[in-house]
Amino acid sequence: MASAMAATKANNRPTTKQVTAKAASRPRKASKTKAVEVVPYSSYGLIKGPLVEDTLRAFQEWDLGISKRANLARIRVSNSLGAQSQAWLKQVCTTMSRRFDPHGRDLSLVHAARTSTGQRHWRALLLWHMASSEGLLGDGLDWIWTAFERGGDQILTSQALTWLDGTPSQGHPEVSSWSEATRKRVAGGLLKAAVDFGLLQGKVRRRFTAYYLADEPLLYILLAVLASNGTTPAALKDRRWQWFRITEPELEHRLLLLHQAKVISFYRAGSVVDLRLPAETADQLVREVWS
Repeated sequence: MASAMAATKANNRPTTKQVTAKAASRPRKASKTKAVEVVPYSSYGLIKGPLVEDTLRAFQEWDLGISKRANLARIRVSNSLGAQSQAWLKQVCTTMSRRFDPHGRDLSLVHAARTSTGQRHWRALLLWHMASSEGLLGDGLDWIWTAFERGGDQILTSQALTWLDGTPSQGHPEVSSWSEATRKRVAGGLLKAAVDFGLLQGKVRRRFTAYYLADEPLLYILLAVLASNGTTPAALKDRRWQWFRITEPELEHRLLLLHQAKVISFYRAGSVVDLRLPAETADQLVREVWS
């Protein structure tokens, strides 16, 4: 009886061709492609500038036990930043409120401001945090890298304006609604930010500098890049290294030098990469390794 039932089931079992045909006849479900959200550009940040020293002073006295609003209110009352007017102090505090999340993604930057290592390399750290959160600055630095790679020795505001006017076709139609005066201020602000961060020099004719990212901020940024990438090879290829004029071969060379100095452990064999760093996160690096 059991063998007869098994034979009956086998005879009723659909063949491979039948399964394929049945599957083909089913209506296909629409594929769910995750749309990449494009964050609109904001002209505010570049017009106000990086506020390098103001941000450093503010974070040196930042109280992580109270809210961001309470910290900024205290700064406005004390004017510990030494602002020349209350109007400017208000603008600085408003910019910091919009730009940073000191109790979240920018916590390591607050801790870095209280270390001698962080203070020595403050501009590189600030560049990383600002460009990572402000899309217009990050994309603008990508464009500056492209101009540098083409071999030019200087870059003009008119060139930055041409780039900016081309961004609506790259998914940023909001730029078209800005007035000509605003676009000119943003273009000038982009190059001024690059000067403040040490990538360019000059006031009218901005020339490229011989920029060099020191080992300490390189490891800090590497930990941050690793946190946002799935694998080490992907982190080494991350386009954001271009903000600091570092190509993938140059990055690997730097890591080999750090390996030889016994600061890190780095091996690569083809597509296999073994990387061991002195900390697991950028914040841990600042709190436990930096002085």
